[in-house]
Amino acid sequence: MDMHTDDERGGMPDLVTFTEIAKRLTERGIVEGSITRQGVRHIADTDPDWPIPPKQWIKVGTAFVMRWEPVEKFFREREKPRSRGPAKKAKPEAGEATNPEP
Repeated sequence: MDMHTDDERGGMPDLVTFTEIAKRLTERGIVEGSITRQGVRHIADTDPDWPIPPKQWIKVGTAFVMRWEPVEKFFREREKPRSRGPAKKAKPEAGEATNPEP
């Protein structure tokens, strides 16, 4: 998608998919590290502060699009970077030794 402002596009909003949101956030360093389309979608589905309610998402083919400006502002103003954290080790099964013999 183009990165033009509304004025440059004759009043048309800059609409983005979840994939494009993830790409822009990562490329512009708005998020620490990187984020995937699935990560953006998870935030949109679970964060009560997400700026665009699902009923305002526009379905285009199999994808949803929404305005970039409020999404960008949302990520820039978040209190701190959030991530799923480090991978967790699997818990031992019942009856399995937690410290196997050497």
